[in-house]
Amino acid sequence: MTDLFLSNFIPVSLIDYPGVISSVAFFNGCNLRCRYCHNPELVNSALGENRLEEFLSSLEGKDIEGVAVSGGEPLFLPDMPEFLRTLKDRGFLVKLDTNGSYPGRLERVCGEGLADFVSVDLKAFNDSDVKEITRSNYGIDKFIKTIDVLREHKVGFEVRHTLWKVPDEDDVKSVVSGLSDAGLVVQFPVRNGRWLDKRFDISLSPDEHALIRAMFDKYDVKYRNSFDS
Repeated sequence: MTDLFLSNFIPVSLIDYPGVISSVAFFNGCNLRCRYCHNPELVNSALGENRLEEFLSSLEGKDIEGVAVSGGEPLFLPDMPEFLRTLKDRGFLVKLDTNGSYPGRLERVCGEGLADFVSVDLKAFNDSDVKEITRSNYGIDKFIKTIDVLREHKVGFEVRHTLWKVPDEDDVKSVVSGLSDAGLVVQFPVRNGRWLDKRFDISLSPDEHALIRAMFDKYDVKYRNSFDS
């Protein structure tokens, strides 16, 4: 696991892995450059102290059921399957957070039974907006392939969308109507003054909030950090 750099972890969490008492591991390194990313220190690799061994030691004798593996982007790291296997060999349930851009690598993870639950980011609802918010060539086709992989391997999953603009309603319908078997979480961005793109701004008016809510209330959606969540 020579390429894995873990910069931080949460020893015990009741919210990061639905229904499971877990620890949370944050790995450095990501292939996207999302403008509203509130953990910019995790985008680049090998910054600060690598706490991987400290984290693994912290799991010993702890009364937890699972580990939530986050980033950054865990699947950006070639040695991630080895780490996930280490967790499974120790008897932990594994939740994987992913931005949905590595369906091929996820195929291996799911095929080898290394993830029990996956949270997939839905950055936007069309290719143009995906490229705008991620500043990459990542397209929504990879998100769709990611969902197909999870369904094929019967791995539980949820889809998370962070609001950053009023999306096109037809685009929302096109994507969300195909997610009836997933839990869809619509969340507001974390405003901690540390966004990766310091010039980026999300200023949605009350009328726009109402429009967004009316758009998503048509579906089985959970809201996070607002809309009375």
